[in-house]
Amino acid sequence: RREARDITVGLFRDVGISMPEQRIDAFSWQLSGGLRQRAMIAMALSCKPRLLIADEPTTAIDVTTQAQVLALLRDLQARYGTAIIFITHDLGVIAQMASYVVVMYLGRVMEEGPVDDIFHAPKHPYTRALLRSIPSLYGETRVALPVISGALPHPFNRPPGCPFHPRCPDVMTKCAGAVPSLQPVGTSQLASCFLHHDVVDPA
Repeated sequence: RREARDITVGLFRDVGISMPEQRIDAFSWQLSGGLRQRAMIAMALSCKPRLLIADEPTTAIDVTTQAQVLALLRDLQARYGTAIIFITHDLGVIAQMASYVVVMYLGRVMEEGPVDDIFHAPKHPYTRALLRSIPSLYGETRVALPVISGALPHPFNRPPGCPFHPRCPDVMTKCAGAVPSLQPVGTSQLASCFLHHDVVDPA
């Protein structure tokens, strides 16, 4: 038991938790949001994984703590050689952390490719709509951000055809009757959209 405690204290120290010898005995409600995130990262690293799945790791923490957590994950990735899959709605986090992006809607892949290609040359209407909704320092002031019209359907009541077609600004008649397959678009991206091909997903 003493050995396990020493290992945990070492992990707490690795993830930047101050006074790890005292914090190891603290209850979760006695820690700040940032410290709880660090404790969860320490738990995830305890088994020395080759792949770390980070599901919304920056949710419900302030921007300063978010920056610290992201810097910590980059440092731990370099130190341990661990691959990280980020699951997040924050495109800013993706821009900072990812090298390859998969954009999903209602559980289906809409587009995927290298992060620079996705952000600078998006192919799918959903990806383009997401990127347009990001605030910009260079955008016009006092103007409402673009939004995606409509509402997200319930997962148990999916629309027929392409799942994004009821909200898509580029919708075509065939979008409501068939699901486009994920196919190459250009040299490095893939997209599931009839704007780029007519291949239908058999599923």
